[in-house]
Amino acid sequence: MARILKHEIPAASEFKLPLHEDCILLKLAVVNEKAYIWAVEDESMPQRGVKFRMIMTGEEINIDPYMVYIGTFILFNGSFVGHLFVDTSVPIKLGIGH
Repeated sequence: MARILKHEIPAASEFKLPLHEDCILLKLAVVNEKAYIWAVEDESMPQRGVKFRMIMTGEEINIDPYMVYIGTFILFNGSFVGHLFVDTSVPIKLGIGH
C-alpha cells in the first residue's frame, strides 16, 4: 500500500534520502524555515538511498546527465536559495514539474 511520506532536506550539497523504489516525487517546499520533499512510496518496495545534489544560486555547476532538476526553495527571507537535483539512475518517478 502506498503512502505520502515527508523527508527533510539536509543542509548539504550532496546527500541521500531513504526512498522506496518506484516512488513518485510530489513536492518540494519550505515549512518553518526547513526544506522538505514529499513522495508517494510503496513501503513494500525495497528502500534505496537516493542521491540528491543541491546547488546554490551563483555556484558553478557540473551536473551529471542523470541528475534531473526537481525544484528551487528559498530560506531565510531569500538569503539562501537552493536548487535541488535528483539522481534518476535509481528507479524513481518524477511528479514535480514533469
